[in-house]
Amino acid sequence: MCIASIEKAHEYSPDIPIEILVVIQKANQKKDIQARYPEITTFYYIDKIGLSVARNFAITKSTGNYFVFLDDDASVNEDFIDVLFREIKVHNKINAFCGRLIDPVKHIPFSPLFCKNKVKKLRRIDFQYFMGSAHVLSGEAIKRIGCYDERFGVGCRYYGSEESDIFFRLKAAGEQVIYLPDLIFFHPIPVTPSNYVYKYGYSFAAMLTKNIIRDKANFIIYFFIILKKIAKAYIRLMQKWFLKGEYVEKDKKYHYGDLLNGTFNGIGDFIKNELHRRDHP
Repeated sequence: MCIASIEKAHEYSPDIPIEILVVIQKANQKKDIQARYPEITTFYYIDKIGLSVARNFAITKSTGNYFVFLDDDASVNEDFIDVLFREIKVHNKINAFCGRLIDPVKHIPFSPLFCKNKVKKLRRIDFQYFMGSAHVLSGEAIKRIGCYDERFGVGCRYYGSEESDIFFRLKAAGEQVIYLPDLIFFHPIPVTPSNYVYKYGYSFAAMLTKNIIRDKANFIIYFFIILKKIAKAYIRLMQKWFLKGEYVEKDKKYHYGDLLNGTFNGIGDFIKNELHRRDHP
C-alpha cells in the first residue's frame, strides 16, 4: 500500500523527479516486493533495528533535496507529489512541512487538529501537527539540526516521539514549520492497548526531558506540555473513580494510569541514562 501509493502519485505527476528508498530491517528476512518503477526504486536491507535508524540510513543514500518519511502502513494521496512541489515553490524559504493525516478506511481525520483547512505556521505548542507519517524535511534542515535521534522510535530505547524530537529541534534552531492541509497522508487510527499507551507516555516524557535539558531557554514550554498531559490524566482518573459511567469506558480506551506510569518512568529513566552517559563518555 505504501509503495503503491507513491507510484500512483508519481503517475499523477510524472514530470516531477522522485526516488523511492525502501529500508527493510532484519536483512535475513528479505521480502519479495515488486516495484512498478524499478528505475526510481531502491531496496536496502540492514541488520540494525529501529525506525530512526532506518530513516537515517535512507538519508545517507538519498540524492534528493527533500525527504518524505512514511511508515510502512502509511500512504499518500494521488496528488501528493504535485501538491508538495507547488507548496515548496510558494514557501521556498521553509525547510519543514507537515500535512493532514487521515484514516484510509473511515476517511476521518487522525485527530481533530487535522480538521483545520488553513495553512498554519506552527509554534512549539502545536507539536501534535507534526506526526511521524506526515512530515517533510529539506536537506538543509537536516544539515542544520542533524538526523533523527536513534534513541527514539519503534525498535529503539524509547518507543516513539522521534518526530516530536525533530520538531522541537527545528524550532530550537529557528526553523519555521508549516502545516499544509492539502498535503494528504493516510494512516489507520490505531487501537491503543495499555502497553502501547505506557510506551507512548514513556518515550514522550523522555523526549521532552531531553529537550528541557538541551533547550533551557524554552524550559517553561516543555514543562507546560508535560504538566498538561499529567494533569489531564489525573483528572480523567478522578472522574473514573468518583463519577464512573462513561469515564470508566474512556479509561478502558485511553489507559490513563498506564500513561501516567509511563510518563513518570520516562522522565526518571532519561535523567538517569543522560547523567550516566555524561559521567561515562
